[in-house]
Amino acid sequence: MAKNLNFFKNKIKEAWPDQDDISTEFIFYLKEKLYLSDVSIYVDNYLLSKDEEDSINKFILLKKEGVPIDYILEKSSFFGNNFFVDSRVLIPRPETELIVDFINKLNLQSSKIVIDAGTGSGCIGISLAIQNPNIKVYGLDFSKEALVVANKNKKSLKVENFVTVHSNWLSKIKNASCDLIVSNPPYISSEDEHLQDLTHEPLVALAALNNGLADFETISSQATLKLVRGGMLAFEHGFNQKSQVSKIMKKNGFKNIETLKDHQGHPRVTVGILGN
Repeated sequence: MAKNLNFFKNKIKEAWPDQDDISTEFIFYLKEKLYLSDVSIYVDNYLLSKDEEDSINKFILLKKEGVPIDYILEKSSFFGNNFFVDSRVLIPRPETELIVDFINKLNLQSSKIVIDAGTGSGCIGISLAIQNPNIKVYGLDFSKEALVVANKNKKSLKVENFVTVHSNWLSKIKNASCDLIVSNPPYISSEDEHLQDLTHEPLVALAALNNGLADFETISSQATLKLVRGGMLAFEHGFNQKSQVSKIMKKNGFKNIETLKDHQGHPRVTVGILGN
């Protein structure tokens, strides 16, 4: 016998009585995955098909396992576009849009070469390529699986000026060949207890040695060789890493270092210019 939608709405509330966010995600899932209208969700006593019931039961099972809604839907919104995501890449964070917005405002000239180091899903590099069609963006990642996802997004979003490269950070880039390097590297300390709550995202894209600073040091050192003089390096980092990241960049010859705050007022992006 077919069940109505209210049966599952009540089942969700019983399973998570104090977590309204799960109910909100469930409504979002019904709209995005099953294409149900507000009338079907809130007004009608909507009867579900067998396939719809199976889909909802799968949602409940995955949420009990703690799987984020973006992975369940295999979709995440970033800078006005939907990106395919799964457990091979990080889910794009809203605060990461800050770095894309900052670079867009630079009004990059035609033929500029931009590197997105640690591209993951490609959300930063592809967004920059879409917003700046006259530049060339290279999305680098050491994970071949992540590059599969980035290329899937490149194809679905029809972006021609974004190219993926399998590289250990900047190792495959020629010296003095690029104008801007942007990176959102792993910056959580490998000892951080909060990592145990992030079991569904790739650990290699989250955690770094040296209290989360190791990859900033590696990229900054490599960037001094790969950038043209006067080129820019831009990092996203943790809210409490501003001073450490600035010191690393300064040590490697970057000047005019400044830090941008996210919408919560936290220091989030630090940029610098490679000196002579």
